[in-house]
Amino acid sequence: MTISTIDKKTFQLNNEAGEILARLIYSSNTFNEACIEIGELFMLELIATGIWITSFTEDTKEKIISKIKVETGGNMSIRGFYKRRKYTFKLSANFKLHFSLFNAEGEDLLTLIPSVNWQKQSYDFVLQFKEEIEKECNAFLILQTLHCANYHLSMMHGGNVPALINI
Repeated sequence: MTISTIDKKTFQLNNEAGEILARLIYSSNTFNEACIEIGELFMLELIATGIWITSFTEDTKEKIISKIKVETGGNMSIRGFYKRRKYTFKLSANFKLHFSLFNAEGEDLLTLIPSVNWQKQSYDFVLQFKEEIEKECNAFLILQTLHCANYHLSMMHGGNVPALINI
């Protein structure tokens, strides 16, 4: 699978044949709201400082699928209610700019390596998997990880930084 950057606010996940599997489309440059298209339409929205929920509407009732939260140390957590799983998103500890997603057991599931795309005024991403754990990474989880990377890069470049503690 590969991630294609269409513009500042649109990213798509493609399979090896180049077919579109899913899209992440932001409504603004602040990364506060987005929709995830994977056959169905899921809404990703900021509900509090540093907290997003992903939901979809079924029979006029909104169902929350996952929650993304900025935590201390610059890490982010993705809690999936549909599979009762928790993932941790981290920036690399060495001086290379890449992001990793870990499952609850601490296994590295996937890595996103950003590179600046000056023409699109955004980032392109290289997606790397651990082959033995690749089946755990579905398109929905990959796009949520991409959202974490986009938001983290925004914070690094002067975007909105969430308050991590109340004073």
